[in-house]
Amino acid sequence: MKKLLLVVMVVLVALALCAGVSAVPRHAGAAGAPQAAPAAATAPIADHCNFVLAGKLATADGSVLMGYNNDWAKNNFQYLQVVPGDATHYQYVKLLTFGAIPEGGINVHQLGVLYGTATTLDKSVLAADPYVKKGNGGEIWDKILQQCSTAKQAIDLLQQMATTGFTVGAAGSFAIADPNEAWVFELLGGHHWVAARVPDNSYLAHPNTVLVQQVNLADPANFRGSADLQSFAQSIGRYSPADGPFNIAWAYADRTDLQSYLNTNRMWGVINRWTPSLGCVPAMPFVSRPVFVVPGHLLTRQDFMAICRDHYEGTQLDQTSNYTLMNPNAQTDRPICYSTTDYSAVWQLRGWLPENIGGVMWVATGRPDTSAYVPYYDCVTSVPTAFTGKTAFRSFEGIATTLDKGGTIGGTTRYGYNIGLVRSTFGGFETTCTNAQASTESTAAGKTGADQVAYLTTYSTTCATQALSLANGLRLQLK
Repeated sequence: MKKLLLVVMVVLVALALCAGVSAVPRHAGAAGAPQAAPAAATAPIADHCNFVLAGKLATADGSVLMGYNNDWAKNNFQYLQVVPGDATHYQYVKLLTFGAIPEGGINVHQLGVLYGTATTLDKSVLAADPYVKKGNGGEIWDKILQQCSTAKQAIDLLQQMATTGFTVGAAGSFAIADPNEAWVFELLGGHHWVAARVPDNSYLAHPNTVLVQQVNLADPANFRGSADLQSFAQSIGRYSPADGPFNIAWAYADRTDLQSYLNTNRMWGVINRWTPSLGCVPAMPFVSRPVFVVPGHLLTRQDFMAICRDHYEGTQLDQTSNYTLMNPNAQTDRPICYSTTDYSAVWQLRGWLPENIGGVMWVATGRPDTSAYVPYYDCVTSVPTAFTGKTAFRSFEGIATTLDKGGTIGGTTRYGYNIGLVRSTFGGFETTCTNAQASTESTAAGKTGADQVAYLTTYSTTCATQALSLANGLRLQLK
């Protein structure tokens, strides 16, 4: 029910916000797709999650990286649960939000799954292929983590599920990754879907719209999907061979939503930071919109954390004037991090290390700009009690609430006055974790079996406890 509510809210918000965007003519070929003009936002823009993926040759240390901001409401508390394994299921660390909604996680084989983004499909697509009432829903992330050890196995499982069909609880796009590869999976109706492997030397920036455009289903190592993707689109009038090459996003997605500034801005926000040489503009016209992008520098875990905290600072979309004019989480250009972002996570998957050591899920409980990323190794058998319910989230959320209060201090916004202290406190914590990572993992490598697992569980527990203590201390210092 919560997933259904989320999807309904997303659709209503998207329709309301797109009302001021000029109508988009029916496509006459992907190369000629028009770009809708940006519209002005008039209210907080919620329900706009965001994720980024990078292949192992696009990163500084050779890891596969995933980053995710969940965006529903600032009080949508996030928590963790360790799900034990058994003879037929793998153990995993599970992300959840209010209402026990599963959000993905990481299992003991370094397989990571993130819930992803809600997307809007064209009405004709859903009329011909509606979501099923009894099928595979929000539980698919648990099934993947329980049953699969590689991303390809996960895609195989999803292909089997498509035979039965997907409910509205699974609607949208999400990501799956292991130490070798990252995949984006996009649901295109009750039974239609597409999946694409991120090239090893590239990254993908995914807002709330269908992103995959061109596929080659004869190359299953890199592309998977429903066999009738093109013929189905043609049968409902969403594609004609006369239009030119078949484009999945243009055929299946709501075209106004596809070109909404709410989505193009956030895509540009990532590309502008990581590949400025492309010279992309915030409007990101569909005709020139990249899907997979080679970074201008090798990406790090810290780059992923920074982009999840990004408010367009110092760019042409920055409305804050160094936070003197407004809180960056209140901007009308809807940055990647926003007032309604309720948690963030970064997956670090490293194939050259043992499975218990190589997979780390760094979780920022609460809005990432006012929270700390805590490392949880994929093999941990427990997390601190405060992180299994509302307690930890409330502490980090309290920092965000204080910074978002109105008024000014010392000639700047309350956010601008306090954010330096927040950044230095949590930045120092994250630097300490980074500096300790090599020695921690070296020590863990010298242990085996239960001793290794216990050591890494204790380490993650200690880090989480320290982060929470810092958050509680910060709340007393903020003005």
